Amino acid sequence: MWTRKELKTKAKEFLNKYYWKAFAVALVIALAGGNENIVFNSGGRGSSSEGSGVRFEGREVVINNSDSFLGRVFDTIGIPGIIAISLIVAIMIIILFLSLRVFIGIPLEIGGRKFFLDGTEKEPRVGDLSWVFRSNSYPNIVITMVLRGVYTLLWTLLLIIPGIVKHYSYKMVPYILVEDPDVDSSEAIKKSMSMTQGHKMDMFVLDLSFLGWYILGALMFGIGVFLVHPYYEATYAQLYKTLNHESYAPKVNLAKE
Repeated sequence: MWTRKELKTKAKEFLNKYYWKAFAVALVIALAGGNENIVFNSGGRGSSSEGSGVRFEGREVVINNSDSFLGRVFDTIGIPGIIAISLIVAIMIIILFLSLRVFIGIPLEIGGRKFFLDGTEKEPRVGDLSWVFRSNSYPNIVITMVLRGVYTLLWTLLLIIPGIVKHYSYKMVPYILVEDPDVDSSEAIKKSMSMTQGHKMDMFVLDLSFLGWYILGALMFGIGVFLVHPYYEATYAQLYKTLNHESYAPKVNLAKE
């Protein structure tokens, strides 16, 4: 049975050797959308300009767009047209980001997990970030990760708690794909569920144990969060190796002892 202390001790030993490599890879994983324990919030920016057609004169706001190209367009299509165009643009942006996440983000995430998983046994290579792009298993890896995300989303839409439970049930899928990139999607998900059976609450507590580190990192203008993330990734790679070893360990019949 694993303990948080054992996993973190092994993770620290790994980071003592390869911290800056691990930092670079963990940063790529986070930016690729593979960060599974933090929600990054980005604030919007406001700007003003004389060319906007809006000026303030005392207490009265005067809008003078009629002579501009945009003003003429807005006058032509009206409010319904503006709303329709805004929705179309929003949908196109969402599709663009989803496409980037699926076709580029997922392969980079799996490549990053390979780096940390390899580091449990040998010297890892940063070049493995692009491993999936060079692999013939690219389609299978992408499809499996997309299905994993869809299943988690559907459970979350059903109820929040089942969604969290399934999140931990499927958490080993990326590491399974690293070791067996051609595994069938349903088989990878079933194996992850089997490996995490009886461990999900411990995994949740393991995540909570990083909360203080992430809060401290957030206080460092948010930059410290990225410094902590390699520690998290290295720890979960150690957890996968431990659970995988337990999955294939011979079962002892205590009744005969």
